[in-house]
Amino acid sequence: MSIASLPMYWRPENAHLWRAFWSVVQECARDEGLSLPDLTPPDALPADWYSHWLSPDLALSMTCGLPFRSRLHDKVQYIGTLDFDLGGPAGHYHSQIITRKDCSGPARTLAYNSADSQSGWAAAQELPERAALTEFVETGGHAESLAAVAEGRADIACLDGSTWRLLQAFDPNAAKVIPRGTTRPTPALPLIAAQGTDPAPIRAATARATEAFQTDSPDHMGGRMSFCVLDVQSYLAEPIPAPPA
Repeated sequence: MSIASLPMYWRPENAHLWRAFWSVVQECARDEGLSLPDLTPPDALPADWYSHWLSPDLALSMTCGLPFRSRLHDKVQYIGTLDFDLGGPAGHYHSQIITRKDCSGPARTLAYNSADSQSGWAAAQELPERAALTEFVETGGHAESLAAVAEGRADIACLDGSTWRLLQAFDPNAAKVIPRGTTRPTPALPLIAAQGTDPAPIRAATARATEAFQTDSPDHMGGRMSFCVLDVQSYLAEPIPAPPA
């Protein structure tokens, strides 16, 4: 039985929007001769998301650029990329840099969601103060990194730009930090399917669905969506940073 997920920007507050969008994808897929399963919510995925992403039954999922280029790209079929209208090149995103409100000296402690995160860890390697960062707090998620900075357990963090929109909408901690610019654009979260999948029908369905789907609250999903197909080499050209020592 096939499986599908779009876990990266899914929250309890917007789950109904993601399900509504997926219903449109399913309808468009039927016109392409495809039958897609209902979405599996993030809390029902295995603890090791790699086992989900590498499943031979994967109809579609969203991963992160760093796992894609470091572990997945030659084991899955790249389908395309959702663009969330962050203002950069099509199919690209950036990280929002945040700092403590009461941070009077140079930043020393970085909060990051995980060492296999493009937006939370890889993007932070290009911070001007990277050489001065001596403490690293792995939080497990962007909301938790926001909390670490808001509560003074860290000085700085990089948060996925679309996730930052969600946090501004739903998380009171967003008002307790200082937004301080953004990182450079890099290829956004890739949509993937099991290796051997014909990408053409699902690409056509997803492209039509992003055009047809309507919501009054696009920022509650991370931004207004469009679909594009990037050159896989644009992902692979990005460096793979070492994890914190």
